[in-house]
Amino acid sequence: MKIRPISTLFIFTIFCVITLGACSVEEQKEEHYFLDGYDHLEFRDSAGFPVHPKQYIGSYQMNGVRMYGVRDTTLILYNTRSGEPYRGFIRTFDSRDYNLQGEFESGKMFRLRYWYASRRLGMDVDYRKNTGSIWDKLGRLAISWNPDELYYIDPASQKITEIRTDTMTSYYNKSGELRSYTVRTDTSFVQYYADGQPRFKFPYSEVGPRSGKVKRWYPNGQIQVTGQYKDGEQSGMWIEYDSLGNEIKRESYN
Repeated sequence: MKIRPISTLFIFTIFCVITLGACSVEEQKEEHYFLDGYDHLEFRDSAGFPVHPKQYIGSYQMNGVRMYGVRDTTLILYNTRSGEPYRGFIRTFDSRDYNLQGEFESGKMFRLRYWYASRRLGMDVDYRKNTGSIWDKLGRLAISWNPDELYYIDPASQKITEIRTDTMTSYYNKSGELRSYTVRTDTSFVQYYADGQPRFKFPYSEVGPRSGKVKRWYPNGQIQVTGQYKDGEQSGMWIEYDSLGNEIKRESYN
């Protein structure tokens, strides 16, 4: 079976340049300040047309902390005076909210950092190495990643709560023990209990609505729910069982 990569959502959704797995973005803001004070610089698309900075970079909330990400890595930053791709720094300062610095080579950003108003480092991303870390306002690590894995970390305890790769996500409790893990393929999401017992199976499709069987299991291995989706809708007979295998509900969908 073909293993399904989660396109560019691994870290952009954390950052579009890191093509691993998926991670959810809790909030997206329309920030337009990135080139404030740099009137001689502009982003251009592959055809050479100017593009507004809001299409290049955005602000997000993940795991309770603020971060910035590149939305379109195909854009090139140009110096309109020289007509050449930009090399150097972009620094945007606001003592009330953000202190942001991007470093560019040949019009491409290779490092992005963010400081809180207190001057404490909040984010450091190295696009060449595909690594990065994000800290909260108290300096506690909240998110960290490398080319293979993304880590969600509880800032208070500094214990890992979630690890994501291109094909699997592992979830941990407050004590740092594995709770469950999900495996992603080209056709389904399958979540397992910590002991390897399947928890649920859900169909997935990159093109068109989802279609396929749905199953859910109790921790003891007994089937809890069976059903199916067709063209994105519940279809056919859905049956629910108790933990002893007795049928408790049956519902038909057309």
